[in-house]
Amino acid sequence: MNKTQYMKSHGSLVWRSAALAIAALALSSCKFGPDYKKNDMAVPAEFRGGNSSSESVADLPWWKVLRNNELQSLLRDTYANNRDLKSMMANVDSARQYVTIARAPLFPWVSYGGGVSKGSNYAMGNMTQMNGVTTAPGMMKGAVSWEIDLWGKTRRATESAVAQYLASEEGQRALMLSLLRQVADGYLQLLQLDQELEITREAVTSYTKSLNLFQAQLDGGIGDKLQVASAEAALAASKAQVPALEAEIAALENTLSVLAGRTPGSIRRSGSLQSVAGAARVPAGLPAQILANRPDVRQKEFELRSANAEIGVAITNYFPSISLTGGGGLVSSDLARATKHKSAWGVGADLSGPLFQAGTLRANELVARNNFLAAKNAYEQSVLSALADVSTTLIQRAKLNEIIVEQEKAVAAYRTAVESSMDRYTNGLSSYYEVLTAQQNLFPALTALSQYRYQYASTLPTLYTALGGGWQQDNREMLSGASNKNSQD
Repeated sequence: MNKTQYMKSHGSLVWRSAALAIAALALSSCKFGPDYKKNDMAVPAEFRGGNSSSESVADLPWWKVLRNNELQSLLRDTYANNRDLKSMMANVDSARQYVTIARAPLFPWVSYGGGVSKGSNYAMGNMTQMNGVTTAPGMMKGAVSWEIDLWGKTRRATESAVAQYLASEEGQRALMLSLLRQVADGYLQLLQLDQELEITREAVTSYTKSLNLFQAQLDGGIGDKLQVASAEAALAASKAQVPALEAEIAALENTLSVLAGRTPGSIRRSGSLQSVAGAARVPAGLPAQILANRPDVRQKEFELRSANAEIGVAITNYFPSISLTGGGGLVSSDLARATKHKSAWGVGADLSGPLFQAGTLRANELVARNNFLAAKNAYEQSVLSALADVSTTLIQRAKLNEIIVEQEKAVAAYRTAVESSMDRYTNGLSSYYEVLTAQQNLFPALTALSQYRYQYASTLPTLYTALGGGWQQDNREMLSGASNKNSQD
């Protein structure tokens, strides 16, 4: 073995030995900073306003909760085309890529380079005394660098990046549930406005009949102008509500179209508020499920995990960084004699660390710890808000059910009053004002009943989203939904 071969072999052996030693050191190194401990926040045994149950409406996919075909079609379009959701999905993918970026320093980085030059007293970019000889030297090299994660800085940074990525996925899911609530609520409101428009047109018909009757009596010389004027005023007021409601319907249709990624246009709808409202009893499940299933709560928990890992990153900045470098390649004094190249190699280790930075390191650690405390409080606040959302919705649903029962009785009584007052007026037993009063009580009562039914129906998507509905389906399944056939199973 000649000297050159020996140096090559020896250099290779040194490099392998150093790499194995550093790898063993890295594998046995520790991670500074606190390990994450789950925040076991105390929650009540059952929701206020609801009984505890092992079952929950949140266990079902959204298409088995909102069983109206037109609403399901609108939601599928929303999940496929909503621009805010598409932007969020791009951000989630970026967060996934940041995990790769954060983890990359755990592995050796390899680079390459080369160069060629030609000149007199000039070699590879440097002025060199060569007695005026013109040369064309060249070289090709490869380099390896590896910063050893001795203190766990890279692993803590990776832990933080993973938590941020998972938080972004939960953020996407929270947006999906928010869109579900907005679209479902808007659709239900359209059904309510359709009912209200129908009631208003019924009022127009009723007031028109009254006006015709009073006008005929006036023309026959047995009526009076006050009755006619009062009937005309009631009719005109009802007619004015028709275009107002039509404009409100069109505005809401445009809003829903934009949410669904469509150009503004009409929204197909079918069914009634009662058919969409669902059963009177909708199981909420257990409060502890909120912590495991609701995406905004889970998002805050992952952000808390990330903040915890960042404390470790800040602590490792106190310690020196150790990196291993190595390189090898071929050099030639002149391209004309490139076959007579010579090999070159080298290995080395670098050590660098802070000595005095005017309190920056300590301040960075304190900032990281404060961020953790802020994230912890944000997480606990999200839990409390989630519990309040569910409780409020359960109470509203129960109370609205009671209100609807009584309002239906009121509407039935007002209808009887209108019929009786009209019979009495026709038989000359009462004045027109008795009829007008009965009519003016009936139609607002019908409108109020319609609004109560809408409010009751809207508690279903509100409760579903407040519970973190559809948690058994991943984001892709939620986006795709189910076919119309399966959605009715």
